[in-house]
Amino acid sequence: MKVISGSRGFSSSAGTSLTIGNFDGVHLGHRELLRRTVGKARDHGLMAVALTFAPHPIRYFFPRARFYEITTTEEKAGRLAELGIDAMVVETFNGEIGGMWPEEFARTVIHERLRARFVTVGYDFTFGKNRTGSPALLARIGRELDFSVDVVPPLLRGGSIVSSSRIRELLLAGRVREAEELLCRPYKVSGPVIAGAARGRRLGFPTANVRYDQELLPLPGVYVVEAEAGGILRRGVANVGFNPTFGENSLGVEVYLLDFEGDLYGQEMTVHFRDRIRDERKFKSAEELVRQIERDVEFARGARLSARGNACPDSAARRREAGGQ
Repeated sequence: MKVISGSRGFSSSAGTSLTIGNFDGVHLGHRELLRRTVGKARDHGLMAVALTFAPHPIRYFFPRARFYEITTTEEKAGRLAELGIDAMVVETFNGEIGGMWPEEFARTVIHERLRARFVTVGYDFTFGKNRTGSPALLARIGRELDFSVDVVPPLLRGGSIVSSSRIRELLLAGRVREAEELLCRPYKVSGPVIAGAARGRRLGFPTANVRYDQELLPLPGVYVVEAEAGGILRRGVANVGFNPTFGENSLGVEVYLLDFEGDLYGQEMTVHFRDRIRDERKFKSAEELVRQIERDVEFARGARLSARGNACPDSAARRREAGGQ
């Protein structure tokens, strides 16, 4: 899949089947937009294109807002590629784009630069200056510019609409199992394993300290995780938090891998959060902490975890259904 910086840099000999959105998390609701986009592209010999924005418009309009993105641009690109998208166009969200009225955005970006013949958007899609453009307005403009608009209705799970905002709320509440169902995969953080205080080793539970790159961490606490390093996936127990027993005040991620002995320093580790065990708390002594860690480890050993990504249809199968490779 191509990743293209800005719609000005896009070129294609064929027209496009286009979808537009931030696609933060590339969750279950996004997948229907992507499925329809890819299906139209394959049916009509077009390029399947996803137009997204960086920075996120919320960061542009409200730079001081407390806002965390679920996926990095790189992870988003990988997910879109898995789902059959041919090109991801990352439009810089600045005064030029944010100041375009809906008609100008539709004519300049959608029609002239991206050569859209089909546009797929969500029911709550807004565009143009002051967010004055709606799916109905886009459809009217499309009739004038010769592209059709497909509006995808909201997807409900558990009585609520699947959205990036809902997933952020679940993660910040530590409800990682529910977030996994909506993301179609466990939430993960990744980064190199760095040296820590070696306190876990002295307690008999050596941990890998992960210098994570992501903005969003689940609620501080102890979790059942699957951690991947060196191409091997192992079950473990992760502590997200501040180590209050020892008076630390910087947020960190430490992972104890079950039945593992070895040196992981410098290796890249990806930590998949599968279930929450308990809140982080301060213990009266190191001995009390060790007894609790032993219970945490036994919980992790016995935890019944669903197959990762089991909540969503297989992406490869969907690509085959759409006629892709």
